[in-house]
Amino acid sequence: MKSQYLDKYNHNPIASEYDKNVSNEDNPIRTGYGLLLGWVKEKAKNSKIIIDLGCGTGNTVKHLINFEKIICVDISENMLKIAERKLKNKNNIIFIKSDLLSYIHDNKDNQEADTIISTYAIHHLTQKEKHNLFKQAFDFLQQGGKMICGDLMFENTDQEYEMKEKYPDLVKDFDDEYYWYLDEEVKKLEEIGFIVETTRFSDLSWGIYSKKP
Repeated sequence: MKSQYLDKYNHNPIASEYDKNVSNEDNPIRTGYGLLLGWVKEKAKNSKIIIDLGCGTGNTVKHLINFEKIICVDISENMLKIAERKLKNKNNIIFIKSDLLSYIHDNKDNQEADTIISTYAIHHLTQKEKHNLFKQAFDFLQQGGKMICGDLMFENTDQEYEMKEKYPDLVKDFDDEYYWYLDEEVKKLEEIGFIVETTRFSDLSWGIYSKKP
């Protein structure tokens, strides 16, 4: 099971410029980035074994503390190399080159993690693929386990139209990705069985905290 646009969203060619780009919060797509990473740190603070799906250059993991082990998963070899250098002073971090959609599925019998995190990566999955990932994560996690996702989202289709009017220069970027529709994805997460809470960080950046009861 691999994501449909695996090759398209492999960030190998832009890995060296990635950190510079995401730190530019003047860009509405990046606004709220720092706040969101701080929110993930807070929500994950009691986690022991964490899987970071789409870890990129390690910016999220860099903020995390008091964990036993983190498994960093990304399809981009170049991004992983940067993450390894950035996180060299942290212990018990494992780096795995894998598609974020297939990783949980391929490791479903190794259910040691209590937390799954993902920041600014799941918007590369189609809606159907997102829903597959949600179900895999729910089945994978033990009781009390949590999935913490920060990403680019529209509240609903009406807000998508509003954002395209507000940011006409970004319409091409919006249409080239698969931003979450918050209302639909929260409904799906709850249907699967998660208890869900949401937090907004900017026009486009949201956090979804899902706990398995």
